[in-house]
Amino acid sequence: MRLLLTAFLLLAFPGTAAAADLSLALSTDAGVQFGSVHEAGGRLVEGSTPLAGQAVELRGRAYPFEGEYRRIATATTDAFGAFTFARRFERNMQLRAVAPALQTQSRVVRAYVFPRPRSTFKALEGRRLRITQFLRTPPGVRLTAKSIFYLGPRNARSARRVARAAPRRVGRGRFKATATVRLPRAWRGSFRYGSCFRYSAGSGLGDPKSRCPSKYRF
Repeated sequence: MRLLLTAFLLLAFPGTAAAADLSLALSTDAGVQFGSVHEAGGRLVEGSTPLAGQAVELRGRAYPFEGEYRRIATATTDAFGAFTFARRFERNMQLRAVAPALQTQSRVVRAYVFPRPRSTFKALEGRRLRITQFLRTPPGVRLTAKSIFYLGPRNARSARRVARAAPRRVGRGRFKATATVRLPRAWRGSFRYGSCFRYSAGSGLGDPKSRCPSKYRF
């Protein structure tokens, strides 16, 4: 009886096959500026065996991350089970890879899109300096968080905060923040400057946890 029972157990519990495993990671996980491309890739394997020639879909949903994930792009795994995607997004995105034939999917990753900045300055009378930060965004965005401006002497490795200003909409997807500061006489008109923008609640642009530094590093 024991032999029969043992034989039955061996037939009922054969070796379990390894399930397919699908990964996805962003090579641009720190985020990109508006208008730039996000790059992502991953592998499809079963145990230690790469699964080649399999269709993989990149699916995503934009901020505010509601509703169903939609298919954005497709790729085919190579001989090593690897695949890559390169896509441009207007807002922050939640992304996952899906292998439909194997009914498996990756974990969700978040792709951050930041406003595209550009800064200029204009020298004014009385050792004053007007610094302007321009920001490009998708249409319909509202930026509310104040930009931070930094100023230091020539050849400085860092600069301290000297002003902040709220961005003002000047066109479709265009903002600018302006601050006027005074240069110390000892600098003899030579300086280095920088600017930093912060996350605007409800904009869906950038990492909400990011912060402007107390000192700007050159």
